[in-house]
Amino acid sequence: MGSSSLRKMAKTATNLEGQIATFVMPHWSEGGEQSERHLREAVASVLAQTDPRWRLVIIDDGSPAASIHESMRVLQAERPEQIELIFRPEREGPGAARNIGVERAVALGSPFVLFLDADDLAGERRLEVARRIFEENPLASVVYTTFHVIDERSKPVAETSLTPSIQEILESHRSQPPQGPDAWIEIGTRTGYSNLTSATSVRTDLAHRIPFPCEFVSEDSHTWMRYGAGGDHFVFAAESPTLYRIPLGAQGSSSRSRDGGRSGFYRAKARVDHDGFSRAIELAVEKGKIMRSQAADLMFRFHLKLGETLEKEGELELAADQFRKALRISRDPRSSGRLDPDGRVLRSWR
Repeated sequence: MGSSSLRKMAKTATNLEGQIATFVMPHWSEGGEQSERHLREAVASVLAQTDPRWRLVIIDDGSPAASIHESMRVLQAERPEQIELIFRPEREGPGAARNIGVERAVALGSPFVLFLDADDLAGERRLEVARRIFEENPLASVVYTTFHVIDERSKPVAETSLTPSIQEILESHRSQPPQGPDAWIEIGTRTGYSNLTSATSVRTDLAHRIPFPCEFVSEDSHTWMRYGAGGDHFVFAAESPTLYRIPLGAQGSSSRSRDGGRSGFYRAKARVDHDGFSRAIELAVEKGKIMRSQAADLMFRFHLKLGETLEKEGELELAADQFRKALRISRDPRSSGRLDPDGRVLRSWR
């Protein structure tokens, strides 16, 4: 059934009129009024879409609180024909939950999926804009928009108070957001993480072919780079921004505070991002997008960019490790000899 659904979607990729798109929402909560309120607001943002041709699949990732399950059923009862709940017995992470949602989208015959975390809010025209771009551009594999940051009370957060890596994302959106067939290279070597999960939409066949890894940190970055290498074009749309929730006092996002603390988060990010970019290179070589001889230069630039991001975050030991990895690549006699043209790594880490 899955393969036939995918073939049908491929044939009608540019004729999306009337087809139902699927919002995929992973969810995990220990309970509490605030968490339930955030979920209600996230669902309400889907209900408010200007394009009514949607289905919402919420995948609960083994939440321990029975009260939250009941709250989810109350939400489903508001729109039972469009909201579907899937309860997982134990927690496996947001990536695994999204993979389940993508499988459901395949079964439903949805031409594309829209990812939305359970504490973020979709812009009211998000589906409308994504559908238009996918219809008009048959090479568009991924559509992403920008975002505004809100706190736990849904109040705007000043950009000056955000962590440097999030400011870096917003700056890339204002200047030169990664687009086109080589967006994964731009993200990995120039801008850093660029497309927020709750602002990213993707054709279902690509999402099904390239699943999220079973990681709790940076699983989205890992996936976006493989989407870019294994798919066609990324397209940026500034219209209908997502509202991205960062609680006051959190260091960048809830995952930065929760998953091993700040330093633990960045250690995991460095590991997962490296794996994602390495796998993206392999996919690009297989598809003929790049030559094998380009791999060393790309990995050099990746380590240099990640080191710069970590340095801005004050993670100096982790940044130094990335710079040393870049230096080792630059000294490898098999490299192109054109690495580090301005000498940044060689001057600092020789």
